[in-house]
Amino acid sequence: MPITKNKIRNHFHYSFWKYLVLIAIALFGWNLIYTSTRYQSPENLKVEFYAEAGAIGGKDLQALADQIHTEIMPEMEEVTASTITYDQTYGDMQLTVWVSAGQGDVYLLSGTRFKSLASNEALMDLQPYIDNGTLNVDGLDLSKGYYTNTDTGKKTLVGIPADHLPGLADYGLITNDGVLCVLVNNGNDAYSMKFLNYLLTHMRTSDSTALAASPSPESSSPATTAIP
Repeated sequence: MPITKNKIRNHFHYSFWKYLVLIAIALFGWNLIYTSTRYQSPENLKVEFYAEAGAIGGKDLQALADQIHTEIMPEMEEVTASTITYDQTYGDMQLTVWVSAGQGDVYLLSGTRFKSLASNEALMDLQPYIDNGTLNVDGLDLSKGYYTNTDTGKKTLVGIPADHLPGLADYGLITNDGVLCVLVNNGNDAYSMKFLNYLLTHMRTSDSTALAASPSPESSSPATTAIP
């Protein structure tokens, strides 16, 4: 039978959904193949920072990660930073899945979620890294970073409070009641600690603080003394 324009029109009118399904299957298959075959950096050559955003949401956080990558760990293949927000219904479940899968190395969490991970022994003991000089915590109040095991009574430092790190707020992250910590199953202890230490040493002042503290052109002019 000859193929006419009417037959083609009718065919696409009644069968177009079949083509949509084929296209969807093709896209899904391509994505699956790409995801499973693309190169992924090994755990010991990447650092991931996950941080809870404040009320204004995170901003330019990857720029901070890129800066850290360039300045202190250029040998890493990937240094990434992501802001995280929690669904009120499934937020804690989402965090549990990430932690169980070892997704993320350094975290900035609210006090409540920090205590939840600490109680499940999911966080590294930071005291040895302070003792050997890897982490510089001079002048920081660490009291909110301790967790006491209710069974053994053992007190362990597993977090660094972010209250005195206002530079984090410049990136839209939480500081009040926020705690920095490192997952036990992070896969890259040495560079996770280097990343954390960078935050501890470079986030102690914010851009707004520095601006307020900088002298105005008038105040920066040389002082003069009147001669009688």
